[in-house]
Amino acid sequence: MRNSRKIALRLALVAAFALSLFAVGGTVSARSGAHHRHHHQHHGKTALRHIFVIMMENTGNDTLLGNPNAPWINAAVQKYNVAGNYYGVTHPSQPNYISATSGSLNGVTSDADTSLNVTNLVDQLEARHLTWRAYMQSLNDCISGTATPTTISGETTYYKFDHACGDAHYGAQLYERKHDPFVSYQDVAASASRMKNIVDFSQLQSDLNAKRAPNFVWISPDQCHDMHGVAAPTTSDPCDFSQVQSLISMGDAFLHSTVDAIMSSRAWHQPSAIIITWDESDFTNNGYQGFGDDSGCCDSPAGQGGGHVLTIVIRSKAGHPRDSFVPYNHFSLLATVEDAWHLGCLANTCDKANVEPMTRLIRSGHGRHRDR
Repeated sequence: MRNSRKIALRLALVAAFALSLFAVGGTVSARSGAHHRHHHQHHGKTALRHIFVIMMENTGNDTLLGNPNAPWINAAVQKYNVAGNYYGVTHPSQPNYISATSGSLNGVTSDADTSLNVTNLVDQLEARHLTWRAYMQSLNDCISGTATPTTISGETTYYKFDHACGDAHYGAQLYERKHDPFVSYQDVAASASRMKNIVDFSQLQSDLNAKRAPNFVWISPDQCHDMHGVAAPTTSDPCDFSQVQSLISMGDAFLHSTVDAIMSSRAWHQPSAIIITWDESDFTNNGYQGFGDDSGCCDSPAGQGGGHVLTIVIRSKAGHPRDSFVPYNHFSLLATVEDAWHLGCLANTCDKANVEPMTRLIRSGHGRHRDR
């Protein structure tokens, strides 16, 4: 009961703050956070060894907070840092993944397969000699499914370029190209060595065990574990689109086990951060709203934001939890990675007046801290 009151209080604070910032078209101004920037940046950058990003799907902030089917998430909200005023950039899914890895929509407005000749996060990381890897759950299931062979630099790679693929039970639905932004960048897709860094999620545990965790880790659960769902053989299947609470429960369990694995690894003993977010808010007000929540901020298309989503930041060496009500979105997520490792900026992440990195949430600190 006490935890429920805490969650309700935090949700009320988040909602009240968000409402106070709304401008025309449902877009939140980031100016309120800009005046904090100077105050915080003089403390210097946090030297992180690893950043883990876990991208979940389609679930609004209000659908998760206080939901008994998401016990780990609600415990994490009390224990770790929370960006309480965080938004998807737009709808549908793919533009959010592109935004988080290139700093711009780059003309992507749908989930159709795309190929982009633009500078991206991989370019930035490798320019700084930082390692990266993208872990895609159920990628290996595609090998025996609808895999399409493709040859790059004399090596054959399968399934990663497929629009969707999967297993015998769910068909071509578990791995979705729209949730794997890296294959859409031409300079990644044309490189055999870079494509080798897109692997099945099962390899994460072995990489952690072998003490070879990359500096930057991207994790995309499959559609049964990211809260998205599929068109299952029967509507009673726990992974079916209609089974919203079941999907939330499976996603919550995935986060629990994945975060536990990371935090139990040797990598976590080094300065590290885990950022958990959702691409957009389709399920909100405890029901399916489609693209009805178009709230946004931070250079989102006016009146076409991706909706209010929960974002949790976990630090390996941190004091008491921090709350930030400064407006953030997926451009801010990229800006956070750039800021942590001095990578420069891309597109909208260069707009320092409106797109602020979540530095205060990934920085170690002591004592309860709340930014408004």
